[in-house]
Amino acid sequence: FGPGRLASVMAIRWDSVLVRDLARELDAELHGARLRAIRLDARTREAVLFFRDRTMVWRLHPERSGMWLRDAVDPQPEDIRIRARVRSVRAIVDERILTMELQSSRSGRGPWTLIIELLGNQMNALVTEGTDRTVRHVLRTREGARTLRVGQPWVPPPSTGRRWSDGEVSLESWRELLLRVPPPDRVRAL
Repeated sequence: FGPGRLASVMAIRWDSVLVRDLARELDAELHGARLRAIRLDARTREAVLFFRDRTMVWRLHPERSGMWLRDAVDPQPEDIRIRARVRSVRAIVDERILTMELQSSRSGRGPWTLIIELLGNQMNALVTEGTDRTVRHVLRTREGARTLRVGQPWVPPPSTGRRWSDGEVSLESWRELLLRVPPPDRVRAL
């Protein structure tokens, strides 16, 4: 799956709603699917998941991002062998982060999680282990405010803090927000 294998296309502009809906679709499509291996290729900025019956390719470059499901291909010897089943695919509320929980009897410290961060020019993929989500493999190591390095716990970016990001809003809260704003200005207030 090198650069010549997939058509070069414009990047998808990821937002939290798109990631949430994609996670729902992938959860329905991949629940119980057998994962054989993962390739994290820093040179091409691709994460490739080798399932028994298909191959999933994530392009994580800001100029050509996207996700494709292809026919199954065999992993290469240098790919990370992870024999597991997909337990769930979720999106973090109001974020552009997708998590794929993997179930395997071979994981010594707890569940594995594949994390796909679709954050503008900081897109990344990581494999974590355990409930503390210790990073075991990372596409692109990062230092700074959010360290993404093998052996460190994965920490999501700070929350946006937007109200009602979970989708739950009471009628009273809605009225409180809008009744004090003149009708012509309500769209802007939202």
